[in-house]
Amino acid sequence: MLELYNNLKGDFMKKIIALSIITSSLLLANGYKIPEQSINGMALSAANVANAHGADANYYNPANMVFNKDKNSYEFLMSYIHLNKIEFDNQNGEIYESRDEDYLIPLFHFSSKDYNNFRWGLSITTPAGLSKKWDDPVPELGAKEFTLKTVELNPNIAYKVNNNFGIAFGIRALRSEGIANAFRAGLYSQYLNGDSIDFGWNAAASYQNDKRDTKIALTYRSKINMTLNGDASGYYSKFLLTGNPDDISTLISFKTNGKVKIPLPAALNLAFAKTFNKTTLEFVLERTFWSDYKELDFNLNDPYVEGIFGTPIPKHWKDANSYRIGLTHQCNKKLTAMLGFTYDETPVPDDTIDFSLPDSDKQIFSGGFKYKMDDRMKLGFSVLYAKQKERSVIMKQSDGTPIQGTFKDGGALLMAFGIDYSF
Repeated sequence: MLELYNNLKGDFMKKIIALSIITSSLLLANGYKIPEQSINGMALSAANVANAHGADANYYNPANMVFNKDKNSYEFLMSYIHLNKIEFDNQNGEIYESRDEDYLIPLFHFSSKDYNNFRWGLSITTPAGLSKKWDDPVPELGAKEFTLKTVELNPNIAYKVNNNFGIAFGIRALRSEGIANAFRAGLYSQYLNGDSIDFGWNAAASYQNDKRDTKIALTYRSKINMTLNGDASGYYSKFLLTGNPDDISTLISFKTNGKVKIPLPAALNLAFAKTFNKTTLEFVLERTFWSDYKELDFNLNDPYVEGIFGTPIPKHWKDANSYRIGLTHQCNKKLTAMLGFTYDETPVPDDTIDFSLPDSDKQIFSGGFKYKMDDRMKLGFSVLYAKQKERSVIMKQSDGTPIQGTFKDGGALLMAFGIDYSF
């Protein structure tokens, strides 16, 4: 009975800190990052760093704003995200499937005209997000439903040192909101929600030669600790407090405040672009410092709830690389075509993977175009498909016994439509 008590206690502890398990990702990049934040960004698999231009340069490489035309530039777009279901094939023949999910996200970028070698810009983006929902009995014990929404306001100032070199600095203001639900008949029911506003910074440096056909860039985004504060409410069995089987039918209601700190990790990009006549080839090596994500530790104000369920869960994520390549071709005076590819490493190690984030390495394929309507306006469309590799794992169930199987399918389909406008 003591073993059952410890197993049930550990199982519910994972639920009560569910708001902190915001790593059930959109699966668009390693971990829970979303790098595709513009028409060009999606079409080029976020390889548009060294050659970033127009309004979205403010987001991908703000130092490049100094090389824009002397105009105010805007980009408005709507991004559609479809998350494919993830299948888990248990070695005993059972198959579990997560839900398909769909989202629509508006985005915005602005880059100013020149002010005595200074430019400024503003981006409104969703740099991170998640949703993962399971209905099968085994996965929902540890990952029934988790959702994270973020909105980032990112103003930047850029300075043109000379005709070949620009630098930039910006502030990141991130609002995050998390919701989680879990239920197990006779043992617990809970609802968690929390939000926060947190800050970081970013910097960039960009070089181009006199012919403007060779460009090199370095960008850095600082870590932002999402310090979510919120409420937890529901009930739990008194058995989880005492370990006495006679108490299992006695339910105790609770409502308490709590908080959790989860990192949106720092990222470093080294980028290169080369233009050959009407075609530009771009490369990006991105290093994301996921090793800051060491554990999940949700702190609850109620001492009884905290005493039972407050044990931190180790994560021990590792730093991960993304290798991006983009190709842009000027088909004619009006039409520009783009293609992209990324190989994305997962930061999730074998010993801490679970149903909340069945992540694996990904191959990302993308393409798109922009069409010039007149001297002020362009229309753009892009599409991206993230293919997730199969991953065989051994995980522990709520009773402590191992479960072995393979995660399959998953991935995502993205589409974006937008308008560029300048004057």
